[in-house]
Amino acid sequence: MHQVELEEVRSWLINLLQAKLSESGRTWLTERYRKLDSLYTSSKFHLAFGAAPRFVGKGSLSQSEEELAKAQEIRQGLRPDTWTADETARILFLLLLPNDSAETHYAAVMDVFDTADMGEQAALFKAFPLLPYPEQYQDLAAEGIRTNMTVVLEAIALNNPYPAEFLEENAWNQLFLKCTFTDRPLHKIQGINLRENPELARIISDYAHERWSAGREVTPEIWCPVGPYFAETHLEDMKKLLEHSMPIQREAAALLCIEAGTKESISLISGYPALKDKVLKGEITWEGIGKKWETQKLTVMNE
Repeated sequence: MHQVELEEVRSWLINLLQAKLSESGRTWLTERYRKLDSLYTSSKFHLAFGAAPRFVGKGSLSQSEEELAKAQEIRQGLRPDTWTADETARILFLLLLPNDSAETHYAAVMDVFDTADMGEQAALFKAFPLLPYPEQYQDLAAEGIRTNMTVVLEAIALNNPYPAEFLEENAWNQLFLKCTFTDRPLHKIQGINLRENPELARIISDYAHERWSAGREVTPEIWCPVGPYFAETHLEDMKKLLEHSMPIQREAAALLCIEAGTKESISLISGYPALKDKVLKGEITWEGIGKKWETQKLTVMNE
């Protein structure tokens, strides 16, 4: 499932880096890659893996539309435009780990994880969609969700197709909630619509009630996974939000009512024809709500 062709991916990553790095960075990368590819040893790997930021830098890798399209051909959901140069080089080196068997590869990956610092762990989690035997790293991904290191949490949770494809339901729900609790942008979690489940829908409403009781706002993005499991409690929640002072909260309620598509939710939103019309025209989307909230929440938090 979701197994990539390693030689193709390695070639793509080398070309991507060579186009972005300085001459000295290209030389260092080429030499380290050739040495690892010709005769892999753990010591050579760790030296190259650890030294990457010093030789290739930590700059972002700007991507053209053509380059992003190529990334999707390599692996659906990849977002190399969110990777830094050192992360990309480390991902390339990770694809040289021994992979004769699932057991051999797992041992090599765990050897990296057990000694990795925060930046190295982030690169490892971003590499998960490209690793051989990806299904065997579910538990490691779940461990990444529990971290208190924001950089590591974002590496596994945001702009990464792996969690939606491989995590078990409980771990997936933890990921969504951890990102909510830590105020991460939920619209950057891939595959939310593929992992909707009744337990998560219930928890979302419970969480909203707790926040409201404390006089706190709830990110309007949080309602995105509720639609298929819309219940009476959610209907009451939407009645509250449709009278909210913030337009973005009203927009989220309108979008959820339409997506739920129940007799009650449609009846409710029909009382707000302007909002209903905007949803039906596609002018309100969860991604749009998420992006607007990223700018508006600072004002809300400072009030």
